[in-house]
Amino acid sequence: MRYVNETNANKAATKKQLWALYCITKKDYRNENLTMQQASEMIEKFNAAKVVGNIGVNNMPTTTKVAIPKKPSLEQEFISYMTERMQGVIATCKDAIKIKSVVEDDKKIFTDASKRNKYAFFGFGCGISIIKFDKRSKLGKTILELGAKHRNTTFLQMFLKGFTKEQINYFHKVGFPLEAMYNQDIRISGNFENAVADFMRSKGVKNVHVHTYYD
Repeated sequence: MRYVNETNANKAATKKQLWALYCITKKDYRNENLTMQQASEMIEKFNAAKVVGNIGVNNMPTTTKVAIPKKPSLEQEFISYMTERMQGVIATCKDAIKIKSVVEDDKKIFTDASKRNKYAFFGFGCGISIIKFDKRSKLGKTILELGAKHRNTTFLQMFLKGFTKEQINYFHKVGFPLEAMYNQDIRISGNFENAVADFMRSKGVKNVHVHTYYD
C-alpha cells in the first residue's frame, strides 16, 4: 500500500486501499471518491475496531483457546496416591530388618544336628493380606487389578529406592532378599494392602476390609 504523506494525501485512494476497505467492511468504496488520506484513516479505524471486537474477558482475544488440563485417569490417581503411601511401606521394612533371627531345618526330619541347615531370617514373620469388598463393585475390581499390576513393577522399584545398594546386596548375600521380604513379611505386605484398601474407600467402594493370615 502506498505511503500517505502531505504530497499525496489528497490524491485519489489507490486500488490497494479500496480493496483493503472492501476486505475489512465488505462494502464497495470505488464510487465514494475517497482520498488516500481518508482511505488510510478508515483502514486504521476499522482495523482498530476489529481488534477491540476480538478482545474478551480479561483482555484475552476471544479466539484464544485456553488449554484445560485433562482429568487424571484412575490409574494415574492410584499411582500418585500409592507413591506417597509407599513411604510407610519402606519405613515398616526398615523396622523389620532390625529384627534378626535364625531358621533351621525341622528337627523331626533332620535328627542329626550337624546336618541341619540354618538360614538368616528378618522381620515380623511371614503372612499374607487379602482385600475383601463388595464384589459387585467394578471399580473395586479395577483398583485391585491396578494394585496387582504395579505391585512388583512400579511400586517395587519405589520400595528399593528406599535402601542403599549396599543394603540390597547384603540381604541378597545372606539369602533374604528385600524383594521377597516386601511380598512376604506380614506387616510390610499388610501395609501395602491397607494402602490399596484406603484408596478403594476414598473412591466410594463399599464394605472394604483387609484380612491378614499368618503362619
